[in-house]
Amino acid sequence: MTLRTLLFLFFAAGMAFHAFAQSYCISGRVVDSETKKPVPDIHLWASRSERGTITDRYGSFQICGEGDDVLVLSHTAYQSKRVAFNYERNDTLTIVVEKKEILTDEVKITGQRDVLIDKSVPATGQIARGDILRLPSVLGEADVVSALRQLPGIQSVGEGIGGIYVRGGSPGQNRVLLDGMELMNPVHLMGAYSVFNPLTTEDVSVYKGHSPVSVRSGLSSSIIVSSGDPLSGFRGVMGSLGNIASNLTFSSRSKNEKFGITAGLRRSYLELYRGIAGLFLSEEENYFKRSFYSFYDFNGKMVFQPQPGSRFTLSWYVGQDDFKIDDDELTYDAGTNYGNNAAALQWVKRTGSNGSLKVSAAYTSAWSDFKGEIIQNDLNFKSRHQKLSFGAGMTNEYEKHLLRYGVGGAWYKTTPQDMHLTVLEDTTSYKDVFRNSEVTLYFEDTYRWTPDISLYAGVRGFYYTSWGPYQYDNDDVFIYSNNGEIADQKWYWSYSAALSYAITGSDGFKIAWTRPVQMRHLATLSSMPLPNDLWMMASPRLEPQMGHQWSVGYERETPVFYFSTGIFVRLMQNQVIFNFNIDGNEMNFEDHFFHGKGRAWGIEFSAKKNIGDLRGNINYTLSKSERSFPDIFDGAWFNDKFDRTHDLSLMSSFKLSEKWSFSANWTYATGMSMTLPSGRMWMMGSIMNDYDGYNNFRLPPYHRLDLSASLRLKSNTFKESTLDFSVINAYNRANPYFVFYKVIRGDSNYDIDIRAAQVSLFPLMPSVSWKFKF
Repeated sequence: MTLRTLLFLFFAAGMAFHAFAQSYCISGRVVDSETKKPVPDIHLWASRSERGTITDRYGSFQICGEGDDVLVLSHTAYQSKRVAFNYERNDTLTIVVEKKEILTDEVKITGQRDVLIDKSVPATGQIARGDILRLPSVLGEADVVSALRQLPGIQSVGEGIGGIYVRGGSPGQNRVLLDGMELMNPVHLMGAYSVFNPLTTEDVSVYKGHSPVSVRSGLSSSIIVSSGDPLSGFRGVMGSLGNIASNLTFSSRSKNEKFGITAGLRRSYLELYRGIAGLFLSEEENYFKRSFYSFYDFNGKMVFQPQPGSRFTLSWYVGQDDFKIDDDELTYDAGTNYGNNAAALQWVKRTGSNGSLKVSAAYTSAWSDFKGEIIQNDLNFKSRHQKLSFGAGMTNEYEKHLLRYGVGGAWYKTTPQDMHLTVLEDTTSYKDVFRNSEVTLYFEDTYRWTPDISLYAGVRGFYYTSWGPYQYDNDDVFIYSNNGEIADQKWYWSYSAALSYAITGSDGFKIAWTRPVQMRHLATLSSMPLPNDLWMMASPRLEPQMGHQWSVGYERETPVFYFSTGIFVRLMQNQVIFNFNIDGNEMNFEDHFFHGKGRAWGIEFSAKKNIGDLRGNINYTLSKSERSFPDIFDGAWFNDKFDRTHDLSLMSSFKLSEKWSFSANWTYATGMSMTLPSGRMWMMGSIMNDYDGYNNFRLPPYHRLDLSASLRLKSNTFKESTLDFSVINAYNRANPYFVFYKVIRGDSNYDIDIRAAQVSLFPLMPSVSWKFKF
């Protein structure tokens, strides 16, 4: 069955569900009358349509039906309430509830909850779907990664660099999950879009280096993106049509509400601009003629709930990017394609009144292919990474303890390089394949010592194995294993501990220490920001990444404003840089790495206005990230490639009326570090470069202003109809994507002119999109 046929069947099924069960949906939020904070776990029942739901951890809910209805709210700690409404008005309800005053003997209440964010752990963040949609649209669409960059410590990096950089780390030190599927390449369009469809996304949770051990993390962070629940959320069709890309999403469920499906498809069509742009832009200014870009993704979730307390979930994601730059003047002709394929199956079962069991299996693969000519060097480079994993975990909640424990395993197959390199007339080929497995187990406890003090502690163990066929051979060491034989095996341990102290109901301190272990490396191939860095698993001659992080944080929240600040220090071991400049075809692949260490430290500030027609936030990070490698300038410390001394983001949104709303986002970041020659010399008729330090050059600062406006249209056909107008890079800043020196020869060998050349990707780019819901 082809992909086109599969897409047709999914959307045909969704339309069929919709045709038999047309309804409208209304959303809202429940808040406490005194604190104005959201109230989770409120039970809501629409008495006429006989449908119910429960508020999430943000106090948000959505319920669907037709016509007039009455919403009944109930909770053991709050007074019951009845609210009349109409589904077809498209209102957003804010319901205020009051606490009950109960005079009786002490009563102990036990229950069950699915807690994702552990509030005793510092440096955490959450972004709800509504917050994502309020951000300025990027090229006509809201974006999850852009929303993440509004959090302190998650940095805006540079032109065409779309990874996620957390607290001085690199993109390969994050673990990014979508509905239990790990996605290795989290961005489209060189960072302008993320791979997460905003119309299917429900919320995002982030741990900045202090993930509980039950939430396995990368060295820098764990980022968990959750799609909407098709059994309780919106039912219908949503979409957007823009001049850059289009998005079509549907969600539906069966009449007995035991089966539901949500799916979304996005596709860009920037390739059409190659011909059209020539009518409006000059040859020199026509970015589209010199570049080609397209992307697509298709993701979704199916849920089957045969009975209360038991649920099966199947999630999937497929996506790919194709990118090419062809610039004869800069001697740059290269193209790349990269993407992700993933699927996950989960079963969640309640076990008694205070526990739940979760069993899961997942598959993920990521690839990148690069082919081109850069400064007269031909390079064909392919990289592959595959992972098959399974796990089972238990959660038990008691009066003062929240326990989580479980086991899991994974099988990895990695082809870090399948390369053909031609320099002058000399062609070199490499191909390496590695196979690894792991068994992991974990245990953690969150202990509420007093109402104001919480303690957390957890430990995770990794039994890691490298499998044959494997061979390593040099003057000192010889290792050989046949296919299926064990080449190496070892235990590794990760620890985490945290303390939370609530000074009052609205502010408090948190402190934590974490020792993470990451079995995977993302090795940087060059200073050129392309999505072709290679994944490499730990091997008998390449240790996993490890480190330590210490954090102290303070938070204060009022009904209107939120403020937080934090200080962090990170030490990193077993950092790597890929080295192309090693002679010899018979070389062990692990010998192509420089091994070193890293350190990072900084302070973060964040302020946010949460409610009202005018909302906004300010985030600032002052930090330093450095690396040291014994084989690079005798181990001297140098700036990491993605070191940012200053990182500032300002975002605001304003609701002018029921029809018009506006938003703006301005980002500033210290320029990226690069290694460029500090001098040159003639040697035997050739130009030789002289270098004074690694990453010794800073690109100009990166800054950009994005603006957007939304016009809500009246429609008798659609539940919602909105026109979005957006402009990225509003003042046309030429942010550098890549800088290099170009040598122009004259009539003789010694008649040369050396000039710095810069490649920029995104000029001022307006876009218009139409968003609809029916």
